[in-house]
Amino acid sequence: MNAKALALFGFGALAVGYGVAPAQPRPLGAPAPATNVLEPGTGLPVPAPLVAAKVVAAKDVRVTAFPGTPFSRMYDGPAVVGLRPGYKYRFELTNLPFHPDRALYPEVEVRGVLVPRPGMKYMDYPIPLTFSQSDIDKALRGAVVTKVIYLEDPEKALPAEVGRDAPVEMPDATETAAVKAALAGGRLMAIVRFGDRKPTPEELKASAVEGTILLPGERYLKAPVAPPQLPIILQPMYDPILGPKGPKEECLVNGDDKADPLGIGPGGALGGLNPTDVGVEYTLNGKRKVTTSNVVCICSPRFMVRRAELLPIGFDQKLALAAHVGAQGTGFVRDRHAPAVDIGTERPTAVTGGVRPGSYVGKVGTAFFIGSSRPFVVGQVQGVKVTGVVVEPEQLTAYGALCPLTVTKSVDPSGPKEPGEVVTITIKYANTGNKPVDDVVISDSLSARLGYVEGSAQSDRPANFTTAENDVGSVVVRWELPGTLLPGQTGTVKFKAKVR
Repeated sequence: MNAKALALFGFGALAVGYGVAPAQPRPLGAPAPATNVLEPGTGLPVPAPLVAAKVVAAKDVRVTAFPGTPFSRMYDGPAVVGLRPGYKYRFELTNLPFHPDRALYPEVEVRGVLVPRPGMKYMDYPIPLTFSQSDIDKALRGAVVTKVIYLEDPEKALPAEVGRDAPVEMPDATETAAVKAALAGGRLMAIVRFGDRKPTPEELKASAVEGTILLPGERYLKAPVAPPQLPIILQPMYDPILGPKGPKEECLVNGDDKADPLGIGPGGALGGLNPTDVGVEYTLNGKRKVTTSNVVCICSPRFMVRRAELLPIGFDQKLALAAHVGAQGTGFVRDRHAPAVDIGTERPTAVTGGVRPGSYVGKVGTAFFIGSSRPFVVGQVQGVKVTGVVVEPEQLTAYGALCPLTVTKSVDPSGPKEPGEVVTITIKYANTGNKPVDDVVISDSLSARLGYVEGSAQSDRPANFTTAENDVGSVVVRWELPGTLLPGQTGTVKFKAKVR
């Protein structure tokens, strides 16, 4: 294998490892890669080939792509462009308010892209490149402003409404701290830096890689003339037992039972109801039990910003030597000493034994139980009676033949959502067993990205409805349905929620 072939092979492997397709020759006008397809062997959606970016600046500001090059293009803001991940971009902002003779040259590093779901067009969800009047004034006075844009993890979301063109900007002391906070809060998408320094013609030329920007009005983008410059990590971790784990930042989930398992405590109170959980309590044969619903997903990407500012506080000045110091001999001698303390290697002080299995599935009798410090299940297995001590909670989330109550959850309308949209969440329950159940109570703990719309709760049966705050700044909606639900009977509760 010659050096040229080895270099090509290395670039292709690098691009695939970063989740970016290798630069293949594609004629101008050829269609862009499909987005809503599944990756062979994993069943996961494929990352988008581009990330949409919207330049949001003060009124009348003009935006120039590829400034200082023969193929530069100018647009009136706001302008939406498509950017390939793994590259650095330089834009020019002119016609600045109160400074029409000045210009700014923000640098944008694109580090990640969306992973579209069915019905989601990635160009409809641009990352916001915002340059407010305050940002422009600070930059023209000599400050360097850095904005780290990330796709927020819904499980760590702020319980607040956020506009698409006005993301929440949280301050950090340094750019390193801002990047670290962004990685902790979601998926890193882009790093924007801008100040008053004008780049040299060589720097503008180096940042202008043809085939990397889908300009407004264009439908197709030809292959880039140079490989990616930055590392892009988009491939999800693959567990050899559980299989691939898909990206989660694009969609917020609600329903099912996560983290602490649902259970009925000693006082008959519901425990383990975490944010996004649905808990449905009922009484069967005089005992209080609990079950849960299916999972529903609402795809609504939300971008947040961490920012850092470097302000000029002084100046540096070069000074000549005030005197000449001649060379002299050694003024003293340092003796070498042996270590004062000898630290020996210690052997382990304890050995941790093996842990017994946490679950067991039997053929006859009880179908499932969770391991504990003491056995707590009584079952009959092929004539041999197994007895144990019952501990609380008496029963964790029931399923299968153990639970006669079937609960399903749905969201209407379906498909991707914009921040501010209102959806209707419906929870249906049905007694699919052969025994009546009594006193059904339905509790839905909402995500921080969902806000309950006051007065929207409904029930097709007499019910007592209440709300209470949960741990993530949203609410728990709760219906108490007194009475008996006979075998075959069903019911429905619903409410409206705003996507934040």
